[in-house]
Amino acid sequence: MTDSGFECSLCMKLAMSAQICEKCGFMYCKQCLLEIFGHNYECVQCQSKQFKPIEQSALQEAYEEILTKSQIILPPKIDKPPPEPPVVIEKQKLQTFLKENCINFDICKSNINPIFQNEQVCSLECLYFTKIIQLYEQQDFANIRKEIINLEKYQTLKNVQPIPQVGFSQYLNGNSIFTFNRCGPGIQIIQSTVILQEEEYTFKTATSSVGFQNGIHFWKIIPLAMTKNEMKIGVSTSDKYDLKTAFSDYNFGYAFYTVGQFRNGSNSNGFEYGVKFTNTGEVGVLLDMNRGVLAFSYNGNFLGKAIATEALKKGPIYPCVALLHQAGFEFQCGLPAPQNLLDQFLK
Repeated sequence: MTDSGFECSLCMKLAMSAQICEKCGFMYCKQCLLEIFGHNYECVQCQSKQFKPIEQSALQEAYEEILTKSQIILPPKIDKPPPEPPVVIEKQKLQTFLKENCINFDICKSNINPIFQNEQVCSLECLYFTKIIQLYEQQDFANIRKEIINLEKYQTLKNVQPIPQVGFSQYLNGNSIFTFNRCGPGIQIIQSTVILQEEEYTFKTATSSVGFQNGIHFWKIIPLAMTKNEMKIGVSTSDKYDLKTAFSDYNFGYAFYTVGQFRNGSNSNGFEYGVKFTNTGEVGVLLDMNRGVLAFSYNGNFLGKAIATEALKKGPIYPCVALLHQAGFEFQCGLPAPQNLLDQFLK
């Protein structure tokens, strides 16, 4: 990210082929707008569709100067390679494995990492797999969430980097484990609880940094009692957008808005869907990437298929929730889809 004042409001880097919103002045890379909105792009701040290239503004001269400087700054010539950055050195140390095979060697093809010598595994991912697969094989879904919380605490004690938990879908037949770990400003994430408390009335999104790649997925969103405003629950097929907005404002976002609507590509319009509620009950989210279908349930009652589209067949697809003003939820994942919902969903 730069501090030039000419940053794209989507990628937060120096805007290339810069386009300026004529209504609010926000600036964007032309390519970012095309990738996210197509040719019918709009401003994420004010939703205006009126843009002009920076060459038609009074900022052209200053922009060209900054663009030129960014292109002519070259690294100094040196006779020998610079030393490895500390982070790379740390990674090299962590990758010095023992001679013994990981207990999941048939799957991971790796040796034991000294950090996990007592557990006889090669990585935090293998440790998660070892703990959770036993519960899954025993159909003990009630304790899967507890084990995840214990492993998260263990991860902190070991001081190792988190792993992309969605990857377990290949072992759990679509019953993926994920975490909400990316969010707009003001949102707090504490293990399986996500909370927003602020004076503003602007939707902000919480999402996962890793998306689903294939299969059928089911998870639950449970509103907290402190919630004062309805939320938007669903998925996005892109992670290139401003988390200070609702994911369903974009064409790639699909949401059950709990005012009793379904939203896609709009912050003001949607069709009637589901039921209206604020801070009670629980929402089940059912995503079938085999057929490209998204559906929801409320308190175990099937609300019907919300949308079917080719866009939901190709990963990555990210679980998302948009919160407003004062709202929060708990999420549960790693769950099999209830059979009564599947029966209706697959009709």
